[in-house]
Amino acid sequence: MKNTAFALILTALVFSAVAHAQTSTGETGDAPPFVKPTEELKWSLGLGVISSPRPYVGASNKITPIPLIELYYKKFYVQGIQAGYHFIDNERFTFDARVGFVFAGLDPDDSPDLAGMMQRDPTVEGGFVFDWKPGKYKLSTSLYTDMLGVSKGQQAGMNFSRTWTFGQYRWGLTPSIGVVWQSSNYIDYYYGVTPEEAQPGRPAFDGHSAVNFESGLLAFFRLSTRVTLVGLVQIQRLDNKISESPIVDAKRGIFGLLGATYMFGKAPGRP
Repeated sequence: MKNTAFALILTALVFSAVAHAQTSTGETGDAPPFVKPTEELKWSLGLGVISSPRPYVGASNKITPIPLIELYYKKFYVQGIQAGYHFIDNERFTFDARVGFVFAGLDPDDSPDLAGMMQRDPTVEGGFVFDWKPGKYKLSTSLYTDMLGVSKGQQAGMNFSRTWTFGQYRWGLTPSIGVVWQSSNYIDYYYGVTPEEAQPGRPAFDGHSAVNFESGLLAFFRLSTRVTLVGLVQIQRLDNKISESPIVDAKRGIFGLLGATYMFGKAPGRP
């Protein structure tokens, strides 16, 4: 994605649902249990296509094929663009250390209106995630900081979701709402305009911390005990402190993902 690093939250939602679909058993309509640490290596591999919004002037959504990778071993896990370690993991709470790739960035070649701008690069963030799971719901909070010093920025998020499953976990839906706070350094790096980049019609712009609101719908469907289809639509409204930037011409972005995964190793029970 070319706007914000809520890709981390999106990826967590996608692979959480895939894991639920592949490992859960229970009564129809109940929320599936969360994946437990395992002494055995569990992993799945798949392919997806994302449509990622880019809010910069003249830039359009980008369609990108991506691998969908999921791996669990003891307290370690890999979920797509992120990896983590469970400090706490039980029926009610999880507390993880996590690192992940951030797709935010600007390429001046994406639009003639961005000519004269300097490249803004993706980065890797690290931080902590705490999940509270009251019954069939989940409230997730996170705090990340730029580990490579690219933006020198921080982000914090809160996301609330609820999963409905049907047909003995053959398929399910997870609507969610959330907010993402981004520090002034993050906004200034990805959306700011330095005096050297300023041109007529593109004044200098200093970034300030911002809060973006988002909502989404995730769906999965198990074709078999090993093959799962997954889809996601996410809408994010950008804070005015971002949309006021002279290099931004959108107030919201729509993210989409469609993919399929195959689970290796010991097969779970039939759906």
